[in-house]
Amino acid sequence: MATDILAEEQLKLELLRVLSKYFLRQLEELLRDKTGAFFPVDRLSNLELGRRLGKRKELQLMTVTVNDALQNRDFKIDLAFKFHENSDAAIEEANGAAWLADLLKTNNRLKTARLLYFSEAHSLLIYEGLSNPTEFFENDLDLPQKLFLAGSALPYIHGLFEQKVGLDRYQHLITETLNGLNITPNDRDELNYLFKHPLKQMSLSTAGAHCFGDFHPGNLMFYESTAPLENTGDIRMDNIIIYLIDPAYLDRESHVDRAEDIGTFFSKFAYNDFSLTQNFDKTVSDIELFCKGYDHTCAYNGLSLSDYYPEGITIDFHIALGILMECLFKTRLAGYSSSKSVSPVVQTSVDAVRFILERRPFQIYDNIIID
Repeated sequence: MATDILAEEQLKLELLRVLSKYFLRQLEELLRDKTGAFFPVDRLSNLELGRRLGKRKELQLMTVTVNDALQNRDFKIDLAFKFHENSDAAIEEANGAAWLADLLKTNNRLKTARLLYFSEAHSLLIYEGLSNPTEFFENDLDLPQKLFLAGSALPYIHGLFEQKVGLDRYQHLITETLNGLNITPNDRDELNYLFKHPLKQMSLSTAGAHCFGDFHPGNLMFYESTAPLENTGDIRMDNIIIYLIDPAYLDRESHVDRAEDIGTFFSKFAYNDFSLTQNFDKTVSDIELFCKGYDHTCAYNGLSLSDYYPEGITIDFHIALGILMECLFKTRLAGYSSSKSVSPVVQTSVDAVRFILERRPFQIYDNIIID
């Protein structure tokens, strides 16, 4: 415990040093945006550390207290520090964050946290903190509303153009994932074969798009604005603003299959669904709601998600691959084992993926009509 307290105090001192040395002018600009007046900031008087987020706890939330040099008043500002393991990853995210901010600068429905400071030397990004929005699972909207809203946000990132998909990305991921898992040779060969049909569907699609890359509930937040925006009747959207955060894996090329982000969003839902029920009925219902939201946005241009997939949508492919990739991540995190026995988690994942690729439960546009 004493070691943890010492480490936290050392982190506070380092963060205060970085903020004081590089960041006072940016804090002045942020205060001007929030208050409409200029307050020269001469010092930082306190820093409160919040939660650590991310798979590697790389995102540090904090509140910094700044002092107004003219009237000796204190203001609290929420910030988020993002630490990267190397400068290349930090540069990639900084470029993606700038691209996303520019893309959404006039969007009243979807927003992102502003990147306030970037240091290549320290592999560090500092974002504007979001004090009012609530996280996906903490917001009091019901789940159908949140799924609809999440789906409605995604086309703004993807774009509504038509473009071929680059298949090399997915062939590489299949090979690397299957070779990395401790599964039987027969299972590896069978899954390799089963992935071929959705890959062919993908090759015949025009679903190439920009990809957020890490589109999951943890990166979505909801803020209830006082200004009405829109009313769709059964789904409450009239005053909801969606914040999309942490663009660490944003792919600005237009060759990524747009269903990849949908697979990323639902692969954990699907695994949990299958492990409890041995089917995907709940996930199918959730994806239908999500795609209604997606098509609500597409409808402004007279489009539907299914229009990009003349031979069938590829959500099955991406949920199946997402389950295997998450399984590989978990087994490596727990310590890679080359034993002959297959672990229960790996076996459940293989069974779930075989079910998906053989029965194709997520061909939802065969079953429903999207309004």
